[in-house]
Amino acid sequence: MTQLAKRVKSFDSGDFRTVFHMQQHLADPIDLSVGIPEELTPEHVKAAGIEAIRQDKTVYTPANGLSELRGALAAKLQGENGLVVSEEQVTIVPGLTTGQLLIYMAILDPGDEVIVLDPYYPPYVHLAEAIGAQVMLVNTLPTFQPDLPAIEASITNRTKAIVINSPNNPTGAVYDASAFEQIAQIAQKHDLLIISDEIYEHFVYDDKHNSIGSIYPNTITMNGFSKEYAMTGWRLGYLTGPSEIVDAINELMQYVVFSSSSIAQHAALAALKHRPNLTSKYRQKRDFLTSHLRRLGYEIHGAQGAYYVFIRAPHDMTDLEFAEQAADLGLIIVPGRAFSTRHGYIRLSYGNKQSELERAVQVLARITELR
Repeated sequence: MTQLAKRVKSFDSGDFRTVFHMQQHLADPIDLSVGIPEELTPEHVKAAGIEAIRQDKTVYTPANGLSELRGALAAKLQGENGLVVSEEQVTIVPGLTTGQLLIYMAILDPGDEVIVLDPYYPPYVHLAEAIGAQVMLVNTLPTFQPDLPAIEASITNRTKAIVINSPNNPTGAVYDASAFEQIAQIAQKHDLLIISDEIYEHFVYDDKHNSIGSIYPNTITMNGFSKEYAMTGWRLGYLTGPSEIVDAINELMQYVVFSSSSIAQHAALAALKHRPNLTSKYRQKRDFLTSHLRRLGYEIHGAQGAYYVFIRAPHDMTDLEFAEQAADLGLIIVPGRAFSTRHGYIRLSYGNKQSELERAVQVLARITELR
């Protein structure tokens, strides 16, 4: 009998498989489950990828990525995010989930601890546990803002890093400059690394995006092309941080993935030259959905950025009951337990088209009224 590695037990995508199962059994589902924007990859980006193929730019790149792309990203990080970073401190990765794993492999030994704010993006937890690290979860409900005393109280002599994600998936919460300053002070006091996932940086609606790496150099900043440029399937992200850690990640890259897609990297270069502005459009979609949710009696916390709303299921329903009832009415959503140890919430994504949001609001109204 085949014996599987114990690390496999760290992974459980059952909640997401349930969602996919629901999708397959509906003729015309309203999909508010998937975390992708409604836009298609821009034509000039697709053209750059096609041209890369035509010119036979289809061989391995250096493990850390094309020099031209890393240089462009270093300039972007300096000019827009306020980071002090060189081209050599930027590494291209085949998606940020792979990047998260590489970071953990570079900094965590079995038994080390990492602090993650709950609710969370699932790989933050499961990838750390898979390599033998311990995850210390810090609750942020109901406001979804960092609980600074709780963060500091979770630190032990085994703590290596704090993971933050602003704008946040699944809550849409955005942390302000004051919160970042206090998190940086805690990290500096205890000599900790900060891992900052900023993939939704251009989806901030009520304030401005802040990069904690601009005030705390011992930060690994994660970002990518999936959301702003509608390049989810191209699988391309990038990391930057202290040189020693980036060098270690580059060494791991040689053995884990060797290099990211050359075609996607050439397409990303074109993307950086002509960038979309989606803020106003997604702010309007956010306002539409949250205003209707409030009218139906839901309390809204977070939702300052990204394109998610994380709300409590009504009438003492569990999140699974809510998701199943929504599916019966043609609406696909993700139970909140996929993102949190605390059940009873659901995640709605408003990345879909406005017409689909309008259909979704009608279903949500029916569920609320049925109870």
